[in-house]
Amino acid sequence: MGAAPKHSPLIKEALLQTTMKSLEGSRQELFIGGRFRAPSSGRFIPSFDPTTGEVWYEFAEADAADVDAAVTSATKAFHNPAWRRMTQTDRGKLIRRLAELVLEHADELALMETRDNGKLIKEMMAQMRAMPDSYIYFAGMADKLQGDTIPVNKLDSLNYSQREPLGVVGMITPWNSPLMLLTGTLAPCLAIGNTVVVKPSEHATASTLALAELVVEAGIPEGVVNVVTGTGAVTGEALTRHPGLAKIVFTGSTATGRRIAANAAENLI
Repeated sequence: MGAAPKHSPLIKEALLQTTMKSLEGSRQELFIGGRFRAPSSGRFIPSFDPTTGEVWYEFAEADAADVDAAVTSATKAFHNPAWRRMTQTDRGKLIRRLAELVLEHADELALMETRDNGKLIKEMMAQMRAMPDSYIYFAGMADKLQGDTIPVNKLDSLNYSQREPLGVVGMITPWNSPLMLLTGTLAPCLAIGNTVVVKPSEHATASTLALAELVVEAGIPEGVVNVVTGTGAVTGEALTRHPGLAKIVFTGSTATGRRIAANAAENLI
């Protein structure tokens, strides 16, 4: 895969202005079942520009009903033959296509994250250009996951193990490197055939919603990746307590981790 184009400072500034204007004053909805939809409560939360303290855009707050809709969407996609019966090789091809799209839009995604979380553009650019390599790595792993034949003391028995996807995985990501930290779990989940519901930090939601659009553009079936935005107290709580999840992935504070672990224990996941 080729490297992302290295733009001059003037072109970067133009890209930044374009990215800013595309979100400026907008309302970002939830991404469920391959399309954007308004939250059932109608509630939106302001997202503040960390450099000015001014409202940049608003994002939807998903409540328990929205989270349930997202998990239901992911569950249907998990059992949909379009995804469940897809060959491992074909899943790998789709993940490679996603890697190409991430590289193609690396600058825009980096600028979006810088505006959202206030980190250095140099760091975000480096992260976005490195991210496709992770997708390529796990795309190559998709058709190399296999079980074992295990010897037993019975000549008329065949003892073997088989690796299968778990189901719906809930993912909660932090504000500081949203897409990079999501990639480390999203890429292997897709490679094995799981479906996901992502809840990004309420301090940086824009890039995760943008990635969800690229997932669909890559040809990955609708509902395989869903994004619910909102606060930890409302959206995160509803997601981590949902009985439809097979696994929860979390990066964040120790206190929040304890809360999530307690919620996950209720469903023995």
